[in-house]
Amino acid sequence: MSTTPNGILKPLQLSCTSTDCTNNLHCFQLSRRLLRLGPAGRCRDCGVQLIDWARVHRRNATDVTYTFEALRYELIRHHFWHIPLSDYAINYARRKGALALKPAARKQVENAVGSPIHPAQGRQTPRETNPKATAIHYAQHATACCCRKCLEEWHGIPAGRHLTTDEIDYLTNLVMLYVSARTPDLSDESVHIPKRRPPSTSSQGLQPQTELQHAS
Repeated sequence: MSTTPNGILKPLQLSCTSTDCTNNLHCFQLSRRLLRLGPAGRCRDCGVQLIDWARVHRRNATDVTYTFEALRYELIRHHFWHIPLSDYAINYARRKGALALKPAARKQVENAVGSPIHPAQGRQTPRETNPKATAIHYAQHATACCCRKCLEEWHGIPAGRHLTTDEIDYLTNLVMLYVSARTPDLSDESVHIPKRRPPSTSSQGLQPQTELQHAS
């Protein structure tokens, strides 16, 4: 974290290709040039290979514990697994309740990555610095179903086709498991919480964080 002149903490500028290899936090997303220089699946900066990609790409619903462990080796995913959820994101989930949140998550996943074409591809899922980022958005980044490039890297789903119903169901399950882990007091039913206007980044002296940048 860094601080603004008025002493408010500001998130570090992280992108999908950021690394902190000395702390075992990597990026496994390789550009075409990097793929020509060595094997796929390695960290783009230090070259370490930590992930059993065949295992992750099987998208086995009974093996998500390993998938979540693997995701945390990538710096951007680790970031979303460990930063506090905003009050807005938590209250969004609590107002929905787990039962209503699941179809909302499925709809969001389908809208964001269900099609191979999106007008804001690579930027379609709000970051944590967006005052209206919901718990679902945090989960999409943490579980790599935020855009088609991350989806292809982590889940082995080709970027050039529509997702199947089973694939959308699997990704929705990942999102819901993340939300349940990060909001352990989430009830099945909706909880009434008085609505508050979400804080703007400008009112806190913050500038919106740079959108995720992907390897080309």
